[in-house]
Amino acid sequence: MTTTTLDQWRARARAAQETDRQVRRLYDVAYRIAPIGRILTNPNATADDIAYATTRIPRALAAAARLLTRPGVAEHPETPYARSFLTTAERAMNAPSTQLLKAANAARAAAAAALANNDDLQYVLFSDIEDRCRGLVDAANSRTGWTRHDHTASKTVLNHAARWGLSPDARIPRPTDDDQPPVPAHIAQEAARRTETRARCAAGIRCTRTTCLAYGAVWTHDGTGQGPFLCPGCIPAANAERAARGSAPTLHAVPGGVPADARYSVTLYNGTGPGRRTITCATPQEAQFTAETVRPFNNTGYTIHVTTTP
Repeated sequence: MTTTTLDQWRARARAAQETDRQVRRLYDVAYRIAPIGRILTNPNATADDIAYATTRIPRALAAAARLLTRPGVAEHPETPYARSFLTTAERAMNAPSTQLLKAANAARAAAAAALANNDDLQYVLFSDIEDRCRGLVDAANSRTGWTRHDHTASKTVLNHAARWGLSPDARIPRPTDDDQPPVPAHIAQEAARRTETRARCAAGIRCTRTTCLAYGAVWTHDGTGQGPFLCPGCIPAANAERAARGSAPTLHAVPGGVPADARYSVTLYNGTGPGRRTITCATPQEAQFTAETVRPFNNTGYTIHVTTTP
């Protein structure tokens, strides 16, 4: 019969305590990495979010691997639960969603550059790529899994993004004007509509009278605050309507027009529900174009105001 000496018992107790301490460290790593892994399933994740997650997760996995080599940790009965968090984060990092989100953020940056350059075709194209990438991430995660169709659609849009120089690793150069891939018909049509809208908005802000709606309206004032944008010929009619409602018919064009240092505030609102968004523009052409092309809601209405302090 083998007996355990006091020293042996103490040594085993110390070893068990050390194993428990290392398991607690493993749990600490697992609990910290779990919410970071969920970043990679969020369709609205930004480029900074993705960079943070894809940097932290490998470090956490490496730290966990070192802890699992410590005596007794891998065999500990509570270790599998901690490993489940780590496995979930690792799967998220290696899932198609991570590559899609990288492509989506590259497309967002490219669309912003195209918008600044008034390049309607590339703006529509890159915005479409971003929407498709984020839509796939959202759809796949809402079903808590990737279907065969999702994988096929993911490969298709990533290949399309890569051909336009939006590869997640940025190793494929952006095609030149002479070497651009073919553009889908619906993208070309939408770009053409934006170009037509931009041409209309070159005249300036649209008259708010529904019987007119001509472009190039002037800023009006009623003596107490801002009035609507109206064509000079619509101001008498608007005053007549105010008088009929019992209001003072004091609308007049602001002398000198809009100050050169003013800005335009475009408020986009949901015509059939809650929600609004405000965008500041530098010129009347930009304000009107924004009002007609930015549609954050299914039934977007808009108002344009002058902000005299830039």
